[in-house]
Amino acid sequence: MTRTGLGPALRRYRKLAGLTQAQLGERTGFDPKTISRFETGTYSPSIESLVSFAEALGVKPKVFFSDPDDEDEQRAYLFGVIHNAPPKDLGKLIAAVDQVLSKP
Repeated sequence: MTRTGLGPALRRYRKLAGLTQAQLGERTGFDPKTISRFETGTYSPSIESLVSFAEALGVKPKVFFSDPDDEDEQRAYLFGVIHNAPPKDLGKLIAAVDQVLSKP
């Protein structure tokens, strides 16, 4: 993954954790505007920043460098979405998966 992929990966895992930029900022000491700039690629986070984000998001730092098109990464991401989904949303997720898989 290129450096430009860091921002979308940070955003993806922040959202997976169910956090806003402000909430991630509270956990890491970064201003929400700075987190926004990291996510859009305007700023590049340091390794220390990525470690801090990983700890706050409950992931390993390597996820920020993983190829989002890699099958194993896609499966891990989907597992995380399902695992962290509120019980009330599980039915919606199942319906969405069924709909996608039933299309020819």
